[in-house]
Amino acid sequence: MNVARESVYLLRPAFPGFSLPSSALPAIAATVDMAMLLVASLVGATFYQLYLTNDDVTLDRAIAIGLMAGALFVILARPQGLYRFRALMAPVPRLPRVGVVTAVSLLAVICILFLLKVGSDYSRGVMMAFAVSALALIPVGRLTIGAATRYGIRRGSIRGRAVVTIGDPAEMERLSAADLQQVGITEVARFTLIGPALDGGLSEKDRDRVAQAVDASRRMRAVEFALILPWSRDRELSEVRSLLRVSALPVRLYPDFRTRALFHQERERGVDPYFSIKIQREPLGPWERLFKRATDVVVALSALIALTPLMVMTACLIKLDSRGPVIFRQRRCGFDNREFVMFKFRTMTVLEDDGRIVQARRNDSRVTRVGRVLRRTSIDELPQLFNVLRGEMSIVGPRPHALAHDDEYKASISNYALRHHVKPGLTGAAQVAGLRGETRRLEQMERRVERDLWYINNWSPALDLRILAQTCVAVLRDEAY
Repeated sequence: MNVARESVYLLRPAFPGFSLPSSALPAIAATVDMAMLLVASLVGATFYQLYLTNDDVTLDRAIAIGLMAGALFVILARPQGLYRFRALMAPVPRLPRVGVVTAVSLLAVICILFLLKVGSDYSRGVMMAFAVSALALIPVGRLTIGAATRYGIRRGSIRGRAVVTIGDPAEMERLSAADLQQVGITEVARFTLIGPALDGGLSEKDRDRVAQAVDASRRMRAVEFALILPWSRDRELSEVRSLLRVSALPVRLYPDFRTRALFHQERERGVDPYFSIKIQREPLGPWERLFKRATDVVVALSALIALTPLMVMTACLIKLDSRGPVIFRQRRCGFDNREFVMFKFRTMTVLEDDGRIVQARRNDSRVTRVGRVLRRTSIDELPQLFNVLRGEMSIVGPRPHALAHDDEYKASISNYALRHHVKPGLTGAAQVAGLRGETRRLEQMERRVERDLWYINNWSPALDLRILAQTCVAVLRDEAY
């Protein structure tokens, strides 16, 4: 069966018991480069001083120079693209550039030693031996990494980024899964579009197919979309990109066959025929997500430790005040439209979680006596700290809505789905701006969505801290009921 002609092709790759993510290769390669330069420094010093001068080997100095050269090499090699997946997998065309970076690193070390006025402590012969060893060992390390990477990909012990591909039948037929592996991609699903409509845009069937691709990306835990369409069909590309905005995943456009054929002719000059253009980026980069997650864990743990007596007392009051569970559980829509169960202290006599859910109103008869105090002070939200620790929520972000409300607003507000590009929050920009409580009119929810999207587009650690400070004031307002 020719899978490239299939309209939908799902694959759950089988990896062995242990598999290494391709994203770890740059760090491994940087470590190997530093190790090669350290070894080169020790070899150069040992060879020169033992076999040419018969002096004692000063290993501490050799180690210091090797580590310094290794750090400089990594700093200089990164902007040159020498730690990209394809550069590691196919190192031969990049060896001249590797040699240049090695030479510049060694010259930089010599300049630093001169500026520190310690150059006289290091023999010129030792430095020459170090340079010769480095220029020999660094390419050996690079070739070893390349061979190990290719072997790991063949065996499946190195897994690429889990990607859902969407493309034209002819283009998909010319670009196999093996080709995509060369740029660190592992296909988890493939969706082939039928073709443009008469007006040059997407047909209804292809619109449905893109929607299926978005659903598949969530089921298969993909991290990216890959578009493989002829670059000349700009309207079709634009419409696919627009439909993919509902997903929080980045979207990369890969060159079509004609473009790849052109760049294949330039391979000898080091031009990558499989380069890609990121036409949709994730709202937060990897380091930003790591920082935000670390902040969430620290704040949530600290708050739970400090507020445990208050939460225990609240649970007792709820139990004494009315019949029912202490914790109210309700399904909400989270990051990338993934469903999760949110926790709250129960404040009502009803436990709605399906079908039509009526929002709480001022003086709502369903709210218990204790519940009125909890809602007014936002103490009912404290159990969501456990959602934060579980990674389902963040301390700051757009507030999650019940599934029924989510479906309703998605159909009414065009940009509503963009709220799911980040994790929902225990507090948010809309809440501290006074946009809390019941939304009887659609324009009230539109204002809330607008504020949430502003937060996503302008996120920074300082903004999160400011919202947390404003939350302390916002809970005193008479807006929650």
